[in-house]
Amino acid sequence: MNNKKPSETFSQARRAAILSATIFPGAGLFFLRHYLRGCIFALPAALVIIMLFKNLFAVAFKLNAEMAAEIEKGNRAIDIGHMWNSLHGALFSSPYWDQGKWILLASWILSIISSYFAGKKADLHQPKP
Repeated sequence: MNNKKPSETFSQARRAAILSATIFPGAGLFFLRHYLRGCIFALPAALVIIMLFKNLFAVAFKLNAEMAAEIEKGNRAIDIGHMWNSLHGALFSSPYWDQGKWILLASWILSIISSYFAGKKADLHQPKP
């Protein structure tokens, strides 16, 4: 029978890799207190996401102005299809997505790998009970 506590079942390497895979690139490295190394992966990913949201909000504000103008004219019908296509295009047809998706993907994958190996190194230096 396994007498280990649930917190002892995962090594530092696995915890760090899981954090980087599920939360955000670099999260596992921050958990291991490798702050500079974590920033190397987190900052490019955050920049891509910020630029995508900046573009999304610009389109959303433009749509809001268009809807306000239509309401002032007396047209109260809302074209949900146009709104959806505009907002979807703001994310996935933007110039930030074309190159940014590869930066985001590389940042995420390399962060998982780096977190795992940094955790392995931490596991080797951890005293055995």
